[in-house]
Formats: sequence, C-alpha cells, structure tokens
Amino acid sequence: MALMVENISDIHNNLYFVQGKNRARYPYSNSLLLGNYLIDTGISSKLLRKLKRNYKIEHVILSHWHEDHISGNHILQDAQFYCHVLDKPIIENINKMARYYNIEQESIGEDLEKMFEILGMKDTPINHTVENKEVIKIGDSLKLKVLHTPGHTAGHCSFIELSSKIGFLGDIDLTNHPYYGNIDANLMDFENSIKRLLDIDLDIVVTGHRDPIMDKKLIKEKLENYHAIILAREEGILAEFSEHDKPIQPSDLRYKNLIYKKYSQFKDFEIIAEELMIEKHFDKLKSIDKIRVEKEGYVLA
Repeated sequence: MALMVENISDIHNNLYFVQGKNRARYPYSNSLLLGNYLIDTGISSKLLRKLKRNYKIEHVILSHWHEDHISGNHILQDAQFYCHVLDKPIIENINKMARYYNIEQESIGEDLEKMFEILGMKDTPINHTVENKEVIKIGDSLKLKVLHTPGHTAGHCSFIELSSKIGFLGDIDLTNHPYYGNIDANLMDFENSIKRLLDIDLDIVVTGHRDPIMDKKLIKEKLENYHAIILAREEGILAEFSEHDKPIQPSDLRYKNLIYKKYSQFKDFEIIAEELMIEKHFDKLKSIDKIRVEKEGYVLA
C-alpha cells in the first residue's frame, strides 16, 4: 500500500495533501500536513505509520469526532491534540459514539464496536480546544485559520492556510453524499456553513473524501452542487406529504431511499442514519413553517 503525499502549494514546501486508503472511501479519510501539524488521522493505520516515519508530526488537529477522521490517533499518542470544544467529549470517550449515532439499542452498535477494534481506536485526551477565527502559527510561514463550520457535527471545523488560500473542509466533503445522520447534527447550521464557505476566496480545497480541487470556479460550483443535493432531498421529503392522507412521522419515510439512492454494505447503519437525516429535515421544515404538528405527526402548513 503506497503512501500518497503531494505538495499542493506553489509557495510553501511543507504543505501536503495526504490521501486516505482506498481513495479515502469510508472508513478512511484524507489528511492535510502543514509543517509538523496534521489535520485528521483517518488515512489508515498502515499509511499513518509510514507518514510518521517520514515526517515529524508533533500536533494533530481533528476536524470533528467521526471515527473515519480520528481512527489513527493512537499511533500519534505523543502529539498534542486539538479539536473544537463541542466535539471534545466524544473524542475523549468513543463509547459515546453509539448514542450519538442513535444505535445504542441496536445490534448495529456491536458492529460499530468491532470496527473500532479493527481500526485500533482509543479514547484521545484533547490538549487544546480551538475556536472560530483562531489563527494557529505553524513555523515561520504558515498561518492556519480555524472556521467553526457546524452542522455535520456540532463542533465540525474547517481550516484555511491564509497565505496559500488552501482550505481543508473536513466532511463538508463535496461528494454526492452530504451527511448529517447523528444526533448533534443540525441541517440549518450545515447549510449556513456551506454558504459561509462560498463567500471565502479559496484557490485549492481538500476535503475528507475526495481528491483536491485546484480551481477557484470549480470550488464554488462544487459547494453549490453540494448544497443543491440537500435541497433536492428536501423537495423529495415535501413531496411525500402529498402522498399521505394523514399526518406522518420521519419513521414513515423509512426505506424510501430519500437520502441514500442505494444502500451499501453498511445498509443497516445507513437506514438508521437516513431516518435521522429525515428528522433533521423535519426540524428545519417546521422551523420555517412549511410543516406543522397535527395529532401524532406532521402535515403541510
């Protein structure tokens, strides 16, 4: 398994895109290496050990608490760890993840525990918390700005290296699958985070699960398309209200592929996550007065 490390800056020789295993498909993710700072550790244990042998990593910044972004923390246990305060409790106690995924009472919770064992995941003490708009100086030339971009998780953060205008957007990942299937996710926050990133001048973007985007115009286009996927899901959910002659609950829309067009090998998990994401749409639609509570469910307002 080859380690893929690519210098993606024209002005810095110590700013690298590090590709995750299987092109960063779940349960792996990409990283960004800036001097002796690494953002996220989910590239795979084997690749991370290779990276550690070749580069000095003294600081690790975690974009959020999801397992595919923190699974390699134990390999860098001598480093200083950073994250947003809202994601800190889960990173420090990974047993909380089952509750946040709403699978505590499900058999799939045991599968998650097995995956944690395979990935070698452990609780990670956080040494420092980061705040919105904080700037971290790295060496003599790099300045990394923290942007709190909640929605995917409560403490999800994106990062911008200011001089090169290179952004790491974590799991605002610009794939075809925006994800907000945990209890601390918030759909309206997610959309606002996407809109906020659209207003930022970025030359290059790295995300958790796709190759770098190295074109300003394409970055904007991908962000807009990403938001459009969420809005299309919303239209599909709204259409379901017209198909029912009585109030409905999110659970009534299970198995209709309103979020996942087809399920993967993680189907059992995806079905639960899908219902959670539909709930997030219900929360939003209620708050903007498109649906209202009636009897034991919701109807169009």
